[in-house]
Amino acid sequence: MKEKLTRYGKPGAMLGGAMYIVAFVAAYLIYGMFAETTKNNFLGDHAFIHMIDTPMFVLLALGAVGVFLSQKEYLGKIGKVGFGMTLFGFVLGIVGGAAIIAVGLAISDAATMGILDMVAHFFSHILYAIGSLVFGFALWRKGTLPKLGAVLMAVGPIWLLAMFVGGFGEGGPFLLIAAPVAATGLGWLLLGHGLRATESSPAPKTAEPAHSPHG
Repeated sequence: MKEKLTRYGKPGAMLGGAMYIVAFVAAYLIYGMFAETTKNNFLGDHAFIHMIDTPMFVLLALGAVGVFLSQKEYLGKIGKVGFGMTLFGFVLGIVGGAAIIAVGLAISDAATMGILDMVAHFFSHILYAIGSLVFGFALWRKGTLPKLGAVLMAVGPIWLLAMFVGGFGEGGPFLLIAAPVAATGLGWLLLGHGLRATESSPAPKTAEPAHSPHG
């Protein structure tokens, strides 16, 4: 089971990181550049954007589990707590996003606001932002995976959260918001690539015992 989860975690981290960036670009296009065009059709519905970021959170959760299982022996208690918070944040994103899709399609787009929106966005982001900061720097300290990936994964979500709390998020300049999003996505891509490289690296050769001249 551990081997399967680790194996699935490798493409999960890479694809999840790529989808993190894709989801941001899609949200910018739908709610920014083409807001007037999409506001009266399904593309502008809350449920539609969650059809992109719900599978994204599934992939990121798989990636986080794969990274954790491959590094568990190197992490201390704080790093493990950080992983737990990160994973729980991703799971909230999955549950909240799936609920928004179901409610949006079955009832109305307006019914997806309120508590479902808070779970899928606010609570989820707080948990994985703080968790990623702790988990990422624990990975960085150990250095068995790409250090740049660990740092980007650590700082990206908390950077984006700080921007939203400071009022620079929704409706803010595209490039300003794109920077922490790109950092997060690239961080997971690099961590996933590091896992693939670790798997494909040949095992170190052990020195053969010297033969006795009398043997």
